Amino acid sequence: MLASMTCRKDGINRIVLSWLFFAWLAIHFGLPTDCLNVIGDRRTVMQGEDADLNCRLSDPKEEFDQITWQKATKEDPLKHNFFVIRPNGITKDVNGLKGRAVFKGNTSVNIGSIKIINVTLLDEGIYTCIFSVSSGQVQTEMHLTVLVPPVMTVTGQVFLVGENELVLVTCIAAASKPQAEVRWITGSLSDSLRSVTNSTQHANGTSTVLSQLIGVPTRTANQKQVQCVVNQSALATERTLSYTLNIHYSPQTVNITVSSQGTYLLCVADGNPRPNYTWSSDVLPWPGSSVRPDGDTLHLLSSKLNGIYVCEASNLNGRETGSLYVHRTSESSTVCWVLFVILCLIVFAAAIYLWYLYRNGKLTCPG
Repeated sequence: MLASMTCRKDGINRIVLSWLFFAWLAIHFGLPTDCLNVIGDRRTVMQGEDADLNCRLSDPKEEFDQITWQKATKEDPLKHNFFVIRPNGITKDVNGLKGRAVFKGNTSVNIGSIKIINVTLLDEGIYTCIFSVSSGQVQTEMHLTVLVPPVMTVTGQVFLVGENELVLVTCIAAASKPQAEVRWITGSLSDSLRSVTNSTQHANGTSTVLSQLIGVPTRTANQKQVQCVVNQSALATERTLSYTLNIHYSPQTVNITVSSQGTYLLCVADGNPRPNYTWSSDVLPWPGSSVRPDGDTLHLLSSKLNGIYVCEASNLNGRETGSLYVHRTSESSTVCWVLFVILCLIVFAAAIYLWYLYRNGKLTCPG
């Protein structure tokens, strides 16, 4: 029993001594240890921006022979060296980015950070920062993600009023990464319009979203505004593109009104494009200098212009007419009529008074 315990104790002592021996070798001969590592972080940038790739050795006092940057990107998926940094801060491009890689670190404290200028989609990939120290190489990998904002357009056409569904508006969010989200705001037309959305994936990793607004072109839809709303992670906020529907139709019911003072006529007709107006009259010959047409307005320059006046509203899609009978009196005629009415009232009042006297015996007939 005593011999067994002694053997077990000797075995434990050997293990402890072995660990102490390897620790001594690591300290004096530079064998790799878990304490020394390279610290970096992943980065996400917009296409066209600069990307800061941060890299530092955990021990700022550890001596190194060289810092090497490698990359495996969409442009070249095979990992290869592209940038080297010496302890004195001198850098060298290797199979490089042609001056787009710039050293931004500090070799005196073992910081090997770099900046990649004007990042493109082809720069996306895995980047490796390697410190060559006396004990070997220590490294870390970091992923560079490149976002591409969409190119946004909203387009439509001019349509005639009809009965069949047509594509009224098209909204495109093109060549973005990641794929954009597209939705519509249609307001009062929400029950009469529907949307169809499709996407296309491109070989470079971008995608295009095409969304179409479909409906029947009607008069009520004309000049109504719809909005295409695009949301994507490369955009600071969602973008809204507005479009006003343009539906053509012939002039509708023509209404003619007379101004309060009777000095002009106004013709109103709903049509798109805006109608042109033509005036005519049954007053023959046409009164010439006594009237002055001005688009939808006919100025009456004389009081002797009684008759039927016709307004024709027309555009490329059709025409419609309306008419109004005009009867105007001169100022002197108006005065005569007023005096006549007053005289009639006086005569009527006198007759009532005489009848009253006669009925009450205060007035007798002679003979």
